[in-house]
Amino acid sequence: MGCFHYSAAGCDAFGYRSFLVTRRKEPGQMLADFAGRVAVCNSADSQSGYHSLRRLTGSPETFFSQVNFSGSHVNSLQSLRNGDADIAAIDCVTWALIQRHQPGWLAGLTAIGDTPLTPGLPLITSPSTPPETLQALRDALKQLVREHKDVCKALLIHDFTPVPRQAWDMLLRPPQKTSPAP
Repeated sequence: MGCFHYSAAGCDAFGYRSFLVTRRKEPGQMLADFAGRVAVCNSADSQSGYHSLRRLTGSPETFFSQVNFSGSHVNSLQSLRNGDADIAAIDCVTWALIQRHQPGWLAGLTAIGDTPLTPGLPLITSPSTPPETLQALRDALKQLVREHKDVCKALLIHDFTPVPRQAWDMLLRPPQKTSPAP
C-alpha cells in the first residue's frame, strides 16, 4: 500500500537503513571485526534488527558466536551498554527519536556503519482490498501528513508514498556475505 517518508539521517524517500551500533570503547570499527562475537536483535522477524544483519552476513547465527533477542531496539541498546552483547542493528528512525528524546540511552554507544537502504516498513492492507478503498486509504494518509504536521514532525514523518509490493522483492534476494575475520 505504501510507506511514510522519515526525516531521520539514514532515510531517503520511503527507504531507510539500520545503523550498526556498538560500545564506543570497542576495538572493532567494521562489521567483520565482530565475527564470532555476540549480536543482539529486537526479534527474529525484524526487518531492521535481524534481517538487515542477515543481508550483510548471510546468517547471523553462523557469523556471530551468539544472537540474542531483546524484544525491542531500546532493550538491544541496553544489552550493549550492559556488555551482554557486542553489536546490534538499530533502525535509523528509532536512533533519531532516541537522540531527540532520550539521548542518555545512547551514552557510550556509537554507530560504526550502516546497512543498505531498503524500503521502509509498509503500511499494508489485504490484496483483495478494492482499488477505490485502497485509493481512499492512500489519500487519507497523504491528508494526515499534510494536515497534522506537528504530530508527524514529532514522529519524523514528512510524507507518504504509495509503493507497490514489488519494492520489497529485493529483500528476498540472497543476502550479501561478509567474511568472518580470520
